[in-house]
Parts: sequence; structure tokens; C-alpha cells
Amino acid sequence: MLRSSLHPEEQPNRVVGPTKYRGGPNQSELACSCCNELYFVDDVSFRQAMFAMENGLENPFCCDECEAEHEELAH
Repeated sequence: MLRSSLHPEEQPNRVVGPTKYRGGPNQSELACSCCNELYFVDDVSFRQAMFAMENGLENPFCCDECEAEHEELAH
């Protein structure tokens, strides 16, 4: 298991999830599929979104705010 997984608090530059600013691992720009606002994501999230779009699927990235609103409307 990776040390960063065992002790995430020891990773000072660690950013969890998409951010509205470029920083740490979040260097790739990606637009939310719902609100179309730009966010910065890590390379893994960016590659997953690009893979989906290259294969004819819609942009799978949805920001936390839109996702929460969607879940609220679903209930």
C-alpha cells in the first residue's frame, strides 16, 4: 500500500477532489458537464473524462455542487 494512502495527513500538497484553482496535483482543466464552470482535476480524473469523451460518451465530470443538487432533486 502507498504511504500516501496510509498517512494522507502527511501529504501537505495533497488536494482532494476538483478545485476552482490550479494547485498540487490538480493541473488539468475540465468543464463541469452540468454548469459548464471550469475546474482543475488531477491527471487520473482528466484521463478518465478524456477516455469517455473520445469513445463517444458525454463528459462524465460533474462538480460537487451540481452533483449534490442532482441528488437532492432525485429524492
